[in-house]
Amino acid sequence: MKAIEFIAFDLDGTLLDTAKDFFIAVNELRSKYKLEPCEFDEIRSRVSEGAISLARYALALDDNEKEDIEFHRQELLKIYDSCCLNETTPFKGINKLLNQINDAGLKWGIVTNKPKSFAEKIVNYFFSSYGPSCLICPEHTGERKPSPKGLLKACESVGSEPSTSIYIGDHSIDIEAGRRANIKTIAAAYGYIPKGQTCSDWKADFIAESPSHIKDFILSIK
Repeated sequence: MKAIEFIAFDLDGTLLDTAKDFFIAVNELRSKYKLEPCEFDEIRSRVSEGAISLARYALALDDNEKEDIEFHRQELLKIYDSCCLNETTPFKGINKLLNQINDAGLKWGIVTNKPKSFAEKIVNYFFSSYGPSCLICPEHTGERKPSPKGLLKACESVGSEPSTSIYIGDHSIDIEAGRRANIKTIAAAYGYIPKGQTCSDWKADFIAESPSHIKDFILSIK
């Protein structure tokens, strides 16, 4: 394998533990419609699938109710905007890992399906001092993962080839996006793995059980 120059991360479930704030937002939405609070594990396992999945679950919507899903997705995001920094934290070991990446002289960035307005707010709050080289959201390419466009744009923006890059994520669409971009992939097994799935099913190049485990695959990080 060529020496790694650029490390791209997914955001929710990979860099940041955002599930508690989504749990707050989902239950506030449910309360608005006189529904009982849901279980935390039901939210945690869906965070990496995005606000559509969360809104659909929150109000038990059918997949075909697209207009209703979109309406309630916007409701959910409005609530989430008011609480998205309340309980969110970097996963244990992430800050140390980013320091190690910077100390090794490597570039790092974020490629996420999170809407740009939320991603910028959260990334600036938690990671501005660590100097990410890029933040790529669906608005930058017009497509969401598993499209490889976000990863390819990230590589282009930092001046690195896919063959010298790695993508780390906690969902099968992250690994698929990396594979389609010809980028090596690491599955974040500590993240929000959907119920009924295991990371080994995704055929990533490496499985990290914790953030500290990631450096075992990237030999230039000491």
